[in-house]
Amino acid sequence: MLKILKTIFLLGLLAWQLPCFGQSKASDFFKDPSKEKDLLASLFKTNDRKQNPNRPFALDGEVGLLITTGNSDTSMIKLALDSSQELVDWSNRYEVQLLQRINTVDSSSSESGTDEIETTRISVSGQFDYKLTDETKRLFGYVEYDDNQFNLLREQFTAVTGWSQVMWQNPESEFRYSIGPGYSHFLQERTGIRLSGPIARGTLLYSLKFNKNARFRQEISAEVGSGLTKARSNTSFTSTIFKKLGMKLSFNVVFNENVAEEDRVLSTQTSVSMVYQFF
Repeated sequence: MLKILKTIFLLGLLAWQLPCFGQSKASDFFKDPSKEKDLLASLFKTNDRKQNPNRPFALDGEVGLLITTGNSDTSMIKLALDSSQELVDWSNRYEVQLLQRINTVDSSSSESGTDEIETTRISVSGQFDYKLTDETKRLFGYVEYDDNQFNLLREQFTAVTGWSQVMWQNPESEFRYSIGPGYSHFLQERTGIRLSGPIARGTLLYSLKFNKNARFRQEISAEVGSGLTKARSNTSFTSTIFKKLGMKLSFNVVFNENVAEEDRVLSTQTSVSMVYQFF
């Protein structure tokens, strides 16, 4: 457990310290070809566009805890980091999530008379959008690693590249989408079967600020491939309690055809957790 928590902390620190991937834009070459005759010079030319100060680096930490005693002794913890980063040429998002359940059961073979059964899920993902001349239109790369003992899908890895666009973005709301081809791989722990192959992945993201203290967010993603199909809906409402401290209500629905035949393809998760805004 301590090792996993250290991993979460280091990944969050890495996202905070991540430097700008570049200050030049190859797309500037195509603004006016008559002015730029040397493509290599345009690639390394300093971009004059200044970073928007209204969209800084943001990092939110989330903690949820459930403990039951009596007929059953169970504890569950949820830890998450959600970060966004706006640079001159890049728009990046990072997410890290840990979900762990510990069940304490009676055991005659143990010296203490009880055994602890741990079930863990750890998920790490990042999307990197490269802004074109029109910065609302972008090329993106997406990577995700998900190791899930709850639905017995282990070593899940996804990599996607494609097209992303911000349809609108203002202080009150935002809507963006991304779509592209990629590759996916996973292991069915129950059957020992490994599956991998090409996929097509699409995402929709909508966020709305009701006021400075309340925010709604809806994200939908879908991956389609031969034996590699899944869809996910993440709905959340966050309300500020005091300064940077808030409360978050989340409802997640996952449809996953990659599970073994005896497992359910549809699962849901509802959680209430505390959120702290670091930046």
